[in-house]
This record gives sequence, structure tokens and C-alpha cells, in this order.
Amino acid sequence: MDKLLTYCGHTVDSLVYYGHQYWIDAADPRTKHFPMVEGGIWKILLIMGCYLLLIKKLLPDYMRDRKPYQLRVPILAFNTLMVAINGYFFYEIVTNLEYGIRFLDFRYPDRHDFSDKTLRELNLGWWGWISRFLDMLDTVFFVLRKKDNQVTFLHVYHHTAVPFLGWFSMKINPLAPIIGLFGLFNTAIHVLMYSYYSLSSFGPRMRPYLWWKKYITQLQLLQFLICGSYGCVLFCLQTGYPAVWFWVCVGQNPLFFYLFNDFYRKSYKKMNNNDYMCYL
Repeated sequence: MDKLLTYCGHTVDSLVYYGHQYWIDAADPRTKHFPMVEGGIWKILLIMGCYLLLIKKLLPDYMRDRKPYQLRVPILAFNTLMVAINGYFFYEIVTNLEYGIRFLDFRYPDRHDFSDKTLRELNLGWWGWISRFLDMLDTVFFVLRKKDNQVTFLHVYHHTAVPFLGWFSMKINPLAPIIGLFGLFNTAIHVLMYSYYSLSSFGPRMRPYLWWKKYITQLQLLQFLICGSYGCVLFCLQTGYPAVWFWVCVGQNPLFFYLFNDFYRKSYKKMNNNDYMCYL
């Protein structure tokens, strides 16, 4: 009995440590005081838990006996705003990548670099991460319009995982080159994706001009292929990277590639599927 109590005590202590204190001990000293980054992991888990509760329980219950909302104007305004936001961050990433030279440096970035240039990049990174929470409005719009077929596992997992991965990156070291590579692809694809959404909101008359929608998903697959391949090279050549980087961040690429590839195959079995959507 005493051994069991001791074992349970150690287990509880470990859960408490890795749920809170570990993230404080491992935090990047330059970002540990950023809003929503400071402290333990519970804040981001609470946010994502509220998101899941909202889209899986609260909003569906609210819409059960109601007609779907149209929301054409709010959706158009939102999509246009997201094009502008992602276009801005794409420009900032391109101008800070030093013509790709950063990708050839496999050393773990110095977490004690407090230069003005670095601090500006960290602030931009934080705002870029915060903008990912706006993507959750996609799901809210789907539920309010009763487009339940769009709230797939891929959609929900993507909108849950990406903000968490952004939090993890801001917490541990947001200047790792692979984060810049992901951001480069991610913002460019978002510009195309939200442009497509904006144009499609004008109704059926725009469909003849939206033939390029499937290429957005192809670019997404290319993103995961390149980021995953770069992650493998990084794993072999890196110096100083903590193992958790590869388990949490780099390891998402094959999973996302599988999910998006499965989505792509199923979507284009029926080329006239007007409910086709793209994610990320």
C-alpha cells in the first residue's frame, strides 16, 4: 500500500510539473512574459477546450431548431481581412529570411539574442501566432450556416493543433528556421485560400473562375512534404535542438500530409463537389 501511494504521489508530482513548472523552466527568456505565452500549458489548453465546446456542443445546440444564417457580408469582410493579414506576414517573413541562408544553419538558435532586430521578429511572431486564432471563425461560420459536413476531423484537428504548435514555438524558441519555413508556406497558402473564399462568397456566377481551388490543397501537400523533409535533414545535422522539438513540431508533418492527402483523394472523386473546401 505504501509503495502504491508513493507511486501515485510521484505520478501526481510529474503531472503537476509537466503541466505547469516544466514550461516555465524551459521557456525562452525573450518570450516568457508575452501575453498568453507566460506560465504553464493550461492557458492554451483552456482556450482550445473552449473552442471545442463551442463548436461541438454550444453552437450546435443553439442552431438545432433555427434556420441557417447567410452571413455573406460578415464572411466576405472576414476573408478579405485574412487576405490582408496573411499577405502582410508573408512579406515580413520573406524580408527576414536572408535569402534562405537561415535554413542552412542547423544550430539551435541562441535564446539570449536580445538585439533590436531579433526582438522585432519575436513581436511579429507573436502577432502572427495570435492571428491563427482568427482562423477558428471558419468553424463558427460553418456551424451557424449549418454546414456540418465541413466540420470534419481534419478541419477541427487543424484549428486545434496549429494554435497549440504556435504556442509551443513561442514558448520554446520561435526563431528556429523550420518555423520560418512553415510560416512562409502557411501565410502564402492562406492568402490564396481566403482569396478563394472571398470570391466564392459572390455566389454561383463566380464558379467558372474558381477552377484553381484544387491547387490550394496540392500546395498544402507540398508544404508538409517540404517541411517534413527539411525536418529530417534538421534532425540529422542539428546541434543543440531538444528532442521535444521533433516529437511535437516536426512530427506533425507526416500526420498532416496523410490527412490532407486522404481529404484530397476523397474530394476529387467527385469533381462537381461544390462543398469542397481547403484548410490551413
